[in-house]
Amino acid sequence: MLALLAMLVPCPGCWVATSRTSQPELALAAVHWSPGRGSRDSIAAAVRFSATGGTVSARGQFTADRATGTFRVVATEASTGRADTASITIGSAPPARPATVARLSTDVGRPFGLFGLWNSPTSMIWGPGPFTVSQNFTDPTGIVAQITTARAMHQKLVLAMTGGSHNQYLTAGAFDLSKWQARMQLFNTTAIREAIAQGVADGTVVGNSIMDEPEHRTWGGTLTKSVLDEMAEYAKTMFPTLPIGVNHGPNGYYQWRPTERYKVVDYVVNQYNWWVTNGDVVAWRDKVLAQAALDGVTPAFSLNLLDGGTQDKDGTWDCAGTGGRGNHPPNCRMSPGQALEWGSALAPAGCLLLMWKFDDDLMKDSDYQVTFKSLAAKMAAEPARTCKRT
Repeated sequence: MLALLAMLVPCPGCWVATSRTSQPELALAAVHWSPGRGSRDSIAAAVRFSATGGTVSARGQFTADRATGTFRVVATEASTGRADTASITIGSAPPARPATVARLSTDVGRPFGLFGLWNSPTSMIWGPGPFTVSQNFTDPTGIVAQITTARAMHQKLVLAMTGGSHNQYLTAGAFDLSKWQARMQLFNTTAIREAIAQGVADGTVVGNSIMDEPEHRTWGGTLTKSVLDEMAEYAKTMFPTLPIGVNHGPNGYYQWRPTERYKVVDYVVNQYNWWVTNGDVVAWRDKVLAQAALDGVTPAFSLNLLDGGTQDKDGTWDCAGTGGRGNHPPNCRMSPGQALEWGSALAPAGCLLLMWKFDDDLMKDSDYQVTFKSLAAKMAAEPARTCKRT
């Protein structure tokens, strides 16, 4: 009888299981002719190889392609037509069990970083130090690679699977839940679900923002906390361990539908701008914390570096003595001192601290670099805190 063992060369990212071996290791193709059942004698056989998928060389080396499924490598003896078959199953790489994954070293303290630190799923614009986290637009084609890269770089991620322009989620000028759900479904694959589960388990993935500023008029005025809870529940059917959050603007959270309650949403990111309380960040923080307690959500915070400093209303909009002109008049950028003062007040109060957003000129400023290092040290000194619902 013929006995076949095929040499396996799996494609990158593929997992190979065969009827003769359970690991994607290389095994020299060996085809032998045995005189009969139970005999220990055998002689080499001259055969030709064929395969129902991938490619197989004249020596029996099977190379998987990107297609998944179960394929057969067949060795046929030229003189007699006798044949033997090895089954080979190609699938997405199975992740390590979340319970056995070591936590990241950056789990010390609380995450601190910027929006927009990544310029591709596998590269960052800056550092990454002293930052340990970033929120970025998340694409289904790159999310698995980004989680893998972030883990290798000891970075954390706040995902934004349904980020981007508001217009893509609107119908007749109002939020369309079905369009949002259609976007979420693009991430509902085995590979992505497993990557996110592993990322949450080992601390690489901190959470996922399902919406930015639901209080903003561009959403059409139809959003409520119950709608956002419905969205959070929808996301959790795919990613049950993933903390789900909502990003609110400076005066959005505690002033927007304050008598309604979040019941499913895990965390809220609240971004501070000077104008909302004229620099009294403690009063603003305490209002956010009071509303978060009513909603049962975990608070998280952000600083609007590029547009959240003092306002220049003297008619010149030169923002003299501040961090420079903001994005919209009369706003100015936060100065390094303001960012340090306000960030220090917020650091102990939330599960993470973000800043809007990466800016090349700002990042090159030595005074800002000192501020970032100081805030990073403060966040590292805080006890770790999950962004899951309290």
